[in-house]
This record gives sequence, C-alpha cells and structure tokens, in this order.
Amino acid sequence: MFPTCRVSFNGLKADSRYAVLMDIVPVDNKRYRYAYHRSCWLVAGKADPPAPARLYVHPDSPFTGEQLRKQVVSFEKVKLTNNDMDRHGHVSITF
Repeated sequence: MFPTCRVSFNGLKADSRYAVLMDIVPVDNKRYRYAYHRSCWLVAGKADPPAPARLYVHPDSPFTGEQLRKQVVSFEKVKLTNNDMDRHGHVSITF
C-alpha cells in the first residue's frame, strides 16, 4: 500500500543498544478515498479525531550501534490496519 521505508544511521555509539520504531501521523485533517477511474486520491470529507499514537517496533530491535552503522533498516513488512482495536502489532491508519 505504501512505499518501503528504509533508514540508515550514523554517529551512534558502537556498544550501545538502540530500538528502532516507526510512527505514522496524518498530514492534515481530511479523509481521502481513491478514485480508481481517475487514478487519484480525492478529499472525501473531514477526518475523525486522531487515534492514540501506536508505534511499530522493528522486529529485529534492539540493535547495537555497530549493527545500525553497517546496515540499512527496512520497514518493508509493516502491516497496516484500519482496526483501532488491533492487538497484533499492526500500525493503525484510522484517523
């Protein structure tokens, strides 16, 4: 649904441990829908009040600083849901 997010790090302490997390936040207060016949996103009204923040912890976390300096961390397997009651660690995109 979304492009893969890849992150690289520098300036970390080699022997320290780091957790890598992702958060998705709305850029505005509108609701959108995709119009297939026009191949574009259209404004479909005002968004619901924002849901509580839910962070997605990278499944390989925690990392050492040495590991993070040597590799690119990818969030290509992030699972999205519109169910704000999800208890499986999926990132909720209900706004």
